[in-house]
Amino acid sequence: MYDVQFEWIGQRFQKEMESIKSMVELLGDVIESEKALLPQVILSDERFEVDMGYKMFEPPATPPPDAPIEMPTPDIFTIRQLQELHANLRETAPSGYISLDLLVEMFEPPSHLPEIWQNVTVQQLEEIFSRHLCETKYINWRTVLLSCLLPIPLPNQQQLIRSAQQYRVTDKEGKGLLNLAEYASGDLWFSGDGTVAADGSAQFDRLGHLKPTLFSLFCEDNYQIDYTDLLLLFCADPEPGNGALKALAMITGLEVEWPAYIETPDPNKEPAEDGLSSTGAAVDVPTKHVPITLEQLKRVVAFNRMPTASLKLVEEELESVFKEIEGTDGTADVSTLLVHPKGRDI
Repeated sequence: MYDVQFEWIGQRFQKEMESIKSMVELLGDVIESEKALLPQVILSDERFEVDMGYKMFEPPATPPPDAPIEMPTPDIFTIRQLQELHANLRETAPSGYISLDLLVEMFEPPSHLPEIWQNVTVQQLEEIFSRHLCETKYINWRTVLLSCLLPIPLPNQQQLIRSAQQYRVTDKEGKGLLNLAEYASGDLWFSGDGTVAADGSAQFDRLGHLKPTLFSLFCEDNYQIDYTDLLLLFCADPEPGNGALKALAMITGLEVEWPAYIETPDPNKEPAEDGLSSTGAAVDVPTKHVPITLEQLKRVVAFNRMPTASLKLVEEELESVFKEIEGTDGTADVSTLLVHPKGRDI
């Protein structure tokens, strides 16, 4: 009987020592790895076990994956490149206007621009940027930035009107300026789509980053943005005539169409002879009435142009036309303005 009891005590002791050894090895590994021991460890009599179903504390949250980075491409400006270009332009020409020669020099290689620009000659740069010239040798570099933003969706009239109406509601004081929070509260004609690759990983959302980038590129020194100027900038269109219609629609809040006319009206002809009104519009084609104030008209005409004698002359001519067709409420009809011999030059 004593032999059986002695044998049992020996076996129990052996199991206890093995359990203690297993626990020491586990704790030693945990200490050396400098990691927390998450599951519950139990040493009871000769029994040692690790309860994986019971956590000693709340496990750390899985860190989110790193935000996707915009990778450079040969022909598209990255957000970072746009910001660097903007910083250089603003430092070089804080007035917003830069000479053609200086702008060409900034884009000459070597430069921190997309690869496609590294092989462009000076003559090609001059040809590209000459399209932004008006009546002087100075360029509004904001229009250059707009070109560098491409590819970006260009808005139609309805989208421009909707964005302008949102911002006018936000701009309760009517100052025409918005801070970043007010600007961000409005919807533009594009939005981020949280792009996901085929393997399920997140890709850089360029459009999602462009909205706040637009604010940083076009805001004033006081970190407020003139939303009317921003929207006028995006009235740009491959067809200049469509760009003018977009600008007039955005500023008035109503869609604008080209009125139907054939040739420059002949004052010696009666309207019935050629189907034209006295201003040149087709008599039998109805036109939509879109009222515009003189202040709104001047805002559109003067946008993106330096205050030169030439601009002043244009404004004086348009003011004369406006007074000629002005209604009793102090507004003029856009359609009538557009078909006026002088008004067509808008």
